[in-house]
Amino acid sequence: MEKFHVELDRALVRMFEVYNTLNKMPREYSSGVVLYLSEIHMIEAIGLHPDCKLTEISNVLNITKGTASKLLSKLEAKGLVSKYQVEGNKKEVYFRLTELGQGAFEGHYKIHETRSADIDREFDNYSPEEQRIILKFIHKYTEELGRYLE
Repeated sequence: MEKFHVELDRALVRMFEVYNTLNKMPREYSSGVVLYLSEIHMIEAIGLHPDCKLTEISNVLNITKGTASKLLSKLEAKGLVSKYQVEGNKKEVYFRLTELGQGAFEGHYKIHETRSADIDREFDNYSPEEQRIILKFIHKYTEELGRYLE
């Protein structure tokens, strides 16, 4: 069984390395603008929560308001996000996607659909019990890794 644990550790480390490398690579999401993962996730948050405020966005993404503000400024400069205020309320600032931002939002989901289709086909070959075991393992492993954060 020791060999299994060693092989499992190596496989998981490799999986996380590949995942982290993919997350650091900027991509073009059908908008003509190259975006980093943090930027497309901000666009996704705004696309799923239209007309939201900074606090709402930072809560959705679980990031600080300062980090959210910097990302929003970058996206606004790239023409993907716009901010506005409601007449009669100059205190609150809201954010929405521009047409270009909406294109990136939709392109992001097209990429997910393509990738997911490949992975889904593979996992559809697993029995419901095998799928349950895989999910149980991932949840348990994540829980154990989370202990190192405490």
